[in-house]
Amino acid sequence: MTDYDHDFHNPAPEPTPTVILAVPHPAELNPRGITITCPNCRAHRDWLLLNVGPQVFVRCRCAHEWREHDLEAADVTAARGDIGDEREWESFEELYRGLGFDGLFRYTYLN
Repeated sequence: MTDYDHDFHNPAPEPTPTVILAVPHPAELNPRGITITCPNCRAHRDWLLLNVGPQVFVRCRCAHEWREHDLEAADVTAARGDIGDEREWESFEELYRGLGFDGLFRYTYLN
């Protein structure tokens, strides 16, 4: 049987990797006037903001991470400011360890 729907001359393009913007944010976050605190260790500042498409995640130094519905991609971009340092990481584990959000510095404010 022949598959006439398959196009041998134009193979499907390779999937584009998802780009994630990771921005350290040393200050408190107060969207809508309420300070965000880590539900795990009760920290109230020194975050890693992760922008994945339209979603924003917050990661604490204790390695707890959650989706924050009160933050938008524009908030992460604003927190980034004029920082020109961009780096690509091989994995999330390397990213977290390299920026100090792997749990090693839990209960510690570095900024």
